[in-house]
Amino acid sequence: MEGLDYRLGGCCSPLPGEAILGTVALGNHGITVHRQDCSNVVAIPSERRLPVRWNPALVTRSQRFPAQLRIEVIDRVGILKDILMRLSDGRINVSDARVKTSHGKPARIDLRLELASAEQLQRTMHQIRSMADVIDIARSSGT
Repeated sequence: MEGLDYRLGGCCSPLPGEAILGTVALGNHGITVHRQDCSNVVAIPSERRLPVRWNPALVTRSQRFPAQLRIEVIDRVGILKDILMRLSDGRINVSDARVKTSHGKPARIDLRLELASAEQLQRTMHQIRSMADVIDIARSSGT
């Protein structure tokens, strides 16, 4: 519906190409768009849920949407640089990066990326997963 206020849920950061669901926000906050598999939707009464879909005419190639990744890696010098180079080669911007290390344990890298679509996210995750020293990669909520 044109003119209806909406925002993308920060809890699940939906990307074009993913199945989405709208929820009527309390007060005058319009509609919040979530991924259908978002854990926060479960707590929202069904009468406040609306079917929504991406409008391909409004989603442009130049638009970018946030997505959060959590990567578990073998802790070694240069692993973050190697991941960032892979992202840079794919012309993917990183808007936030955090690394947590503990002696003798795998390191955890949290990245906030700017992506165009769910397809680009899957391709990116596959490329990172195939790198040496990457133990696991998953989409996260950013918390």
